[in-house]
Amino acid sequence: MNRTGLFCLFFLFAFSPLWSQVNLSIQGSIQNSSGAAIPDGQYELIFNIYDVATGGQPIWTEIQPKVEIIGGLYSSILGLITPLSESKSAFNFTKTYYLGVTMKGKTEVKPRAPLTPAAYSLSVSGKSNVLPSQGSVGIGIKNPDAKNQLHIQKSNGTSRILVEGRDTARLKFKADTDSATISFYGGNVHISNYEIIFDEGIKLSSGKTVSYSGVSDWRLIDYDDFTTGNDDWTVVTAWNSTNSGTLERLSPGTPFSKGFFIRPTTNASSSAAPVLRKQFNLTNIPHTSVKVVFTYHFFDSWDYSLSISSGSRHEIGYAAFSNGASATETGGQFQIGWRTAGATTAFDDFFSKAGYTDLTGSSTKWADHNVRGSMVAETTDNLIWIYFGSNLDSAISDESFGISNIEIWVK
Repeated sequence: MNRTGLFCLFFLFAFSPLWSQVNLSIQGSIQNSSGAAIPDGQYELIFNIYDVATGGQPIWTEIQPKVEIIGGLYSSILGLITPLSESKSAFNFTKTYYLGVTMKGKTEVKPRAPLTPAAYSLSVSGKSNVLPSQGSVGIGIKNPDAKNQLHIQKSNGTSRILVEGRDTARLKFKADTDSATISFYGGNVHISNYEIIFDEGIKLSSGKTVSYSGVSDWRLIDYDDFTTGNDDWTVVTAWNSTNSGTLERLSPGTPFSKGFFIRPTTNASSSAAPVLRKQFNLTNIPHTSVKVVFTYHFFDSWDYSLSISSGSRHEIGYAAFSNGASATETGGQFQIGWRTAGATTAFDDFFSKAGYTDLTGSSTKWADHNVRGSMVAETTDNLIWIYFGSNLDSAISDESFGISNIEIWVK
């Protein structure tokens, strides 16, 4: 009586060009009842795979009519005749399977040989290179997060995923019929068909910029809204002076200006009108231009005339740049970047009927409004002074200005 011994059983997975499936490569030996090798030749062998060690019915069967046996040894590839995908139940390599071998006309050799752990490399490849196993896959972790199909962990250091291609490395995302790709080629990362949403905002490292068609865009580097204080703004008695003045922080209290602003506590004395100023340090922030965006507030009875030659008062508000704490116009350190009049006669009636009162609440005034302004300086200086002022000469209970919502942009 012949007997079959599986002295070596291992599995290789590869794609068959004919069936496009995974096959199992095995080796074994055949001896007769006395233990001697059977004569060399071709024999018909029946291979069965079971999900139980004894009894039961095979879930997959293949008959190979001409298996060559030399010196009692044979090798074969399972799945070339009957695809493994045609098993009665799908293979789940989280459980153990058993291989039974029978020569034609003989009984199946006992015991059946369990498929050793090497066979379970099949679960990595699967039919058509698809992972057939259920659950999460863990790399570097024994218990991957069940909410994710792939969980990569490194106990120390940094976890990394490498996507490498000769010319292009690409990630593709798909949800229903929508798709997007992130590609790396030509030294740049390209994102296509993808709306980028950053829930936590974007933080650029020092020196990095956002550009459109190769042109750098403005980026915000500072914002003062006076919610909790004066944000380091101070007052000097004139645009070309370093003598300190005082300021106050208030709220306009109008339906459309509910935040805070700051203003000097006095107006002009002789020819010197107080200004608000602050120094901004742009060191380590590469830039060739600086833009200041702000809200300028006009309170109470500013004087304005379309005919300045008539001698009527023409009161204005302005904003300026300086590259020094003591601005001197003749030295080229001070430059007006924005100015506007406080009121125009065309709107006098609207202001007087708006019902706003001066900040002391004593009477109804006109010209209570604000303007959102901006100014740009082309400079690479790192220390920039920003000034806000006016030429108001009456008491602040009669006329005053304030500033709020100040943004500093560079590019």
